[in-house]
Parts: sequence; C-alpha cells; structure tokens
Amino acid sequence: MEEMKSERQKMIDGELYFAADPELVTARKFAREQMKLINREEDEQVRRQLVEETFGSTGTGSYIEPTISFDYGFNIHVGKNFYANFNSIFLDICPITIGDNCMFGPNAQLYTATHPLHPAKRNSGLEYGKPITLGDNVWLGGGVVITPGVKLGDNVVVAAGAVVTKSFPDNCVIGGNPAKVIKEIELNEKRPALTIQRDKINTIDKQIVALLEERMDVVEAIAMIKKTSDTPILDVSREQEVLTKIESYVNNNMYKEVIKETYQGIMDASKQYQQKKMK
Repeated sequence: MEEMKSERQKMIDGELYFAADPELVTARKFAREQMKLINREEDEQVRRQLVEETFGSTGTGSYIEPTISFDYGFNIHVGKNFYANFNSIFLDICPITIGDNCMFGPNAQLYTATHPLHPAKRNSGLEYGKPITLGDNVWLGGGVVITPGVKLGDNVVVAAGAVVTKSFPDNCVIGGNPAKVIKEIELNEKRPALTIQRDKINTIDKQIVALLEERMDVVEAIAMIKKTSDTPILDVSREQEVLTKIESYVNNNMYKEVIKETYQGIMDASKQYQQKKMK
C-alpha cells in the first residue's frame, strides 16, 4: 500500500498542500526564531554558523548581510562563495538552489511560493510552489525579483529591478519587466563570427521549441474536440485568418513572406498530427 505524503513533502514536491498543517506551522515558527538570531548577530562567524544550521546546505565562503527573510530555511541550498547584500527575501516553499560564486544585490527576492488561480481553491487554504534554480556565477542586481519555477544558467547577469518570469540559458545579461535578453556574454571573444551567430540561433531555437510545445498542447486539445464533435480537420477560413494575423505581427516587411511560409508549414504539420489523433 502506497504511503501517504505529509503536507511538508507535498509542499517540497510542488503539489497542493495546506500551509496550516501543524508540522509546517512549527517549522515556520522555528524559522522566525532563527531569522531573529541571524539578523541580530553582529559577530560574522556566529552569524555564518547560524545560517549553516538553518539552511538545507551551504558552501564554504558564504556571507549574508542582514537582514534575511525566509519561510523555512531548510529548502535553501547555496554553493561556495555565495554573497547576499542587505534585505534578501527567500520564499522557500520549494527548493531554492544557488550555484557557486553567486552574488545578490540588496533587496533580492526569490519567490517559489504561488497560489491556485481558481478563487475557490485559493480561498480554501491550498497553496503550492515551484523550485528556483540558479547556476554558477550568477549575479542579481538590486531589487531583482525571481518568480516561481525560474531556472537561470551559468554566468547570467540580471539587471537591477528586473522581474524574471521565465528561464534563461547560460551566458547572458537580462533585464526589464518581464525580463528579456539584453546581450550575450562572450566568454571567448576570439570565436568565429559565424559560431557566435549560430549560438544565438541555438538559444532562440530553444525558446521557440518551448513555445511550439505549448502550441501542440492546444492542437492536441482541439483534435479531441473535433473528434468528439465530428468536425472536419481543415477549416480554410480559420487558416487564412491565422495567416493574416501572423502577417500583421511582423514588423520587418522583408520577413513577412518567409514567416508566413513558416507558419503555413507549422499548420500543415498540426493538421497531419490531428489526422493521426482522429484515427
């Protein structure tokens, strides 16, 4: 017989859980006591020891300025030479994993906690979270907000005040709200120009594939609706409507035809997929 998960384990696994569970209430109370000790301690060595006792894991050479705020502490994992400036906030409902040699500016905020969109579920007390993972050599500027589920690759620099709502690969500078890539970081400036541009294509392709997967999820749902309602796969007027909209989205007139052709190919592939599902 499968053993039932505790509310704590559900929380860590990113499932819906009740925050009012007695074990979690006790854990949060302990975390607040530890926060008081850490933030009031003037001796750097003692403060570091308190952090090591509270966090899930810490690397050597880590240093955290007061004040620091967190939900539990045991879901925070930092690598070697971690530095956090004043007023860091870690909502560690789910694991927050930080690589080696990372630096946080003041008021850095990492939120793994979120709530159901449906008001009835949200008002019931159910909550859930999504983990945050930062690679090595990540630098967060002052006032940066990292939202649930974000992963940042190695060597990522986040400009001050950015709100990061999606994941980004290695070696880039991001900024804005929502954050987007400002520039690539070239670790080896002697790389051939063609290689540099191809690497940019690789980064863009990764983002496109993720969006195409989301689109195919919708195509899958449409196929099921058409199958149950006995609706034809091809809708010429709808297809033309999509192409017209796509053309209106393109800013550079030089690219209009090739992008329309690309989308025609995407729609043709979607129709073939729907045909397979209908059978």
